[in-house]
Amino acid sequence: MDDDRGCGRCGNAVEADEPGCGSCHQARPPEGWPRDPRLGVVVLDRLVLSRRIGYGATGSVYLAEDREADGRVAVKLLHHELTGDPEMVRRFRLEAVLTKSLDVPQVVPAYDFGQFPDGTHYFTMEYVEGVGLDAVLAKRGTLPLSTVLTIARQVLAALDVAHSRGVIHRDLKPGNLLLARDPAGQPMVRILDFGFARLTDTRGTAAPGRRLTLGQMVMGTPTYMAPEQARGSRTLDGRADLYSLGVILYRALTGKPPFSGTMEEVLRQHLQTPPAPPSSIWPDVPPAMDAVLLRMLEKDPDRRQANAAEVLAELGRAFPGGPAAWDPDEMRAGAAPRSELVRLVDRYVHGTQSLPALKGHPAARTGRLPWILVAVGATSLAIAVLTWWLLRAG
Repeated sequence: MDDDRGCGRCGNAVEADEPGCGSCHQARPPEGWPRDPRLGVVVLDRLVLSRRIGYGATGSVYLAEDREADGRVAVKLLHHELTGDPEMVRRFRLEAVLTKSLDVPQVVPAYDFGQFPDGTHYFTMEYVEGVGLDAVLAKRGTLPLSTVLTIARQVLAALDVAHSRGVIHRDLKPGNLLLARDPAGQPMVRILDFGFARLTDTRGTAAPGRRLTLGQMVMGTPTYMAPEQARGSRTLDGRADLYSLGVILYRALTGKPPFSGTMEEVLRQHLQTPPAPPSSIWPDVPPAMDAVLLRMLEKDPDRRQANAAEVLAELGRAFPGGPAAWDPDEMRAGAAPRSELVRLVDRYVHGTQSLPALKGHPAARTGRLPWILVAVGATSLAIAVLTWWLLRAG
């Protein structure tokens, strides 16, 4: 992908030789695609969009330089042509509100929300340097058990907090897990992209007035999708995320996901086919890990672990003496209460036609940024970060 190329009509990221824009279907100009029209745009009177660092079906992410402070943030934009879709706009708002308000170390927070003069919605985010788990797996194939356990424990600790607040991610996959460092220099997983997230009631149903899924539309990525998601169930709970994480860990240990094929074939296997034990593919996987993963990958949610804390406990019994995990109880105590999340969603997602700017994080004003989102392109960076991770996690 050419990071500086974009459709002149809608701003969508395009390949240099792509014959037409995938968003607005504009044909490639005879002289080729122009420079990305968003580059150089100023946000909040001080943040200059300098480089596209991510893109997807619903939007793009840019690195922005703060010209008033020595710092950088990431800016996520909803594709302009989706501005007229109330469902997509509400979902975009929900992502900003939830990631800002959860206050979980592994969840990348939003800072401010606004609109460009042409109506394009955006929010600013923490910028973190690291490498995506998808890039690591594409290069290495598999990861050592010690590294997989470090990733699992941190993601589970974060999910335990999110699920206790009724927040389900619904699109966990390697591309949404960033391997980075905390301020003390220790390995830290950052969870990205809550664009498919749902705030549920205690039964796993979208809370009244907060349903952000159209009809029976299936949300998520087929390879990592829980069976109940594949069926379009309206009563998802956190166990769907546990299934997705199980697929990720299976892929990291064995070099391939439990199911492959066309989208239809993969979805059918999620619904009907028992996964092979990981050790049957990669003999170094210990039986205890087989047991944990196969339970996470049960077709019936009632046969899986009840919650993330139960998976953490199973891993602790099976693999004692590992590196200290994040304390879910401490994280839960420090996170925003569910009532506050509901209040903010009611106010900023469902209760207004024009979402006021969320107050910026102090770090975004002073340049004392932690770390975040990432351009996962430089091979040297990927190798350096992964080597460091393997040494520290092992």
